[in-house]
Amino acid sequence: MGVKPLNMGKGKVLTVLLGLGAPAMVSMFFQNLYALVDTIFVAWLGTIELAALSLSVPMLYLAMAVAKGVAVGATSLMSHARGSNDADKADRVTRSCLPLALILLAPFCLLALPGVNATIFRGFNVDQGVLESVQKFMFWLGWTFPAMGFAMVCESVFLSHGDARTPMKAMILGNIINIALDPFLIFYCKMGIAGASLSSLVGWAISGFFMWFTLKHQGKVSPQCFCTPGEARVWKEIGALGGPVALAILIMPISVIGLNYVLTPFGPAYVGAWALSARMEQMIILPLYGLSCSLIPFAGFNLGAGNSDRIREAVRISIMACYGVLLPVGALLWFNAPFVIGMFQPGSEVLELSTYAFRASLLGYWLVPIELIVIGLAQGLKRPRYTLIINVARLLLLRLPLAFLLGYIWGGKGAYVSHALAMMVTGTVSIFILGRLLTLADKSCAPLSAQKS
Repeated sequence: MGVKPLNMGKGKVLTVLLGLGAPAMVSMFFQNLYALVDTIFVAWLGTIELAALSLSVPMLYLAMAVAKGVAVGATSLMSHARGSNDADKADRVTRSCLPLALILLAPFCLLALPGVNATIFRGFNVDQGVLESVQKFMFWLGWTFPAMGFAMVCESVFLSHGDARTPMKAMILGNIINIALDPFLIFYCKMGIAGASLSSLVGWAISGFFMWFTLKHQGKVSPQCFCTPGEARVWKEIGALGGPVALAILIMPISVIGLNYVLTPFGPAYVGAWALSARMEQMIILPLYGLSCSLIPFAGFNLGAGNSDRIREAVRISIMACYGVLLPVGALLWFNAPFVIGMFQPGSEVLELSTYAFRASLLGYWLVPIELIVIGLAQGLKRPRYTLIINVARLLLLRLPLAFLLGYIWGGKGAYVSHALAMMVTGTVSIFILGRLLTLADKSCAPLSAQKS
């Protein structure tokens, strides 16, 4: 179970990034696989269940935003502390991040109550059949949120140690459980859509406990359910770094809710097709996002150590690696989109619409690697506000207004195009933000670099 952590301040940058980035890409793929596998089996149940799953996604994003904000803030703080040789602070953050995550995620458990989620989803003007499916799915999803937060904070501890392999193993293990349980619970136990969310709950919980026991086995400080008032003082620092990240992710469900609002009048097929298209996109975006996330501990560690040259080299390598993944995978999925989407066994109308939506989205992807690198770098350099700025611009200021406008002009297909147009604009802006961040890194590292020389 022991994995030798990487020394992020020494050795070839390429070697370190491969050690962090490759497992992170795999981890991100398998994190997405939870939703992808659920979508495949739920799609076999019918269009009503698929629409219910799509409507439930924003609630998942809301809880994930909170958990991810805590995890990213903790990763950045712990990595910077380890780079500065401040082991005591790193340990305080480790012990205090899980209680913070559990406190913030506790209200989301209320979504498991039918009365609570019914009040929320009736606002979408969905029919009774869709509403009943949403309630069944949300019951177990509500209890999944604390398990997801537990797994994410455990992952953040490993990343701060330069170990991305153990989280990867945990994600693979959790997904094996999820894949095995999904058809068993959905079809054999006749739980229907509720079986999909229950299997995800079990998978996330097993992933988290695998990482927690591994930390114990390695003799490292591990997250715990309670912390002292003194240790809780770092919550403010975690919030300062993770808050903008959480807000940036929170914008995603708001935008999805708005897009669902635009698509709902055109029928369940348009909503379900968008859900399938989004799942297809995640097959591309999450491995790239995993690679960019490896910059968080790397940049944080080297910022603390005063190594700006290593940060610049890491950015160059990461950009090339992202395009090395995007170009062939994007081309492969473009030409085989009907076949891959057909694996979900959608109806003919949903298949045609989701293929159109996915290919339209791919047209806006050519500068997405730059945007993702900026997001990871900004979080590692303790400049998370840039992440928030990019997401606000893309999802609220651009995509949502364009969806209403193009949906009014061209119908549901026009709303799909808004996604690609928004990505093109923010990708261009990200080029200039990247230059700004690298300049800030040079200035922050200059005093420590001078001391070394």
